[in-house]
Amino acid sequence: MTRFSLSVATLCALTGLYGCNRAADEQKKADEAHADAQQKVDEANRDASKKIDAARADEDQKVAEAQANFRQMREDYRHKVTSYLTSLDKRITELESKDKTATGKNKTQLDASLPNIRSMRESVNTEYRSLEYASALTWDDAKGRVDKAYDDLKKAIDKAE
Repeated sequence: MTRFSLSVATLCALTGLYGCNRAADEQKKADEAHADAQQKVDEANRDASKKIDAARADEDQKVAEAQANFRQMREDYRHKVTSYLTSLDKRITELESKDKTATGKNKTQLDASLPNIRSMRESVNTEYRSLEYASALTWDDAKGRVDKAYDDLKKAIDKAE
């Protein structure tokens, strides 16, 4: 019986070892699968980060280009308005010279028109200065105010001449 007991005990021990080895093998496979999955997650995260960074860089480039285009457009417009105002200022100076030598009805009309023209010129100047602080969102409104003030001044000068 001792032999039998010893055989049974040995058999149980071997079965236990086999079961332990099998459990250890399964745990090892699970650990490898987990490590493999974590590696794939890390790789996917790196790829996603690269794509996000590339998209941000592209967006930053587009924003910079749009801002540069806006600044150039604003400067071109301001240059054009400055040129127009120089021409109108010359005409105002000519009207003021005419007023000094005019007589009768012409002098009365010029005396009535010139203060209004000077006031309108100041209004154009005020609106023109606001262009410097106009953003892309407020540009159309600011430009519209300058255009209107300029057109009103030009009409007043045309009428006075």
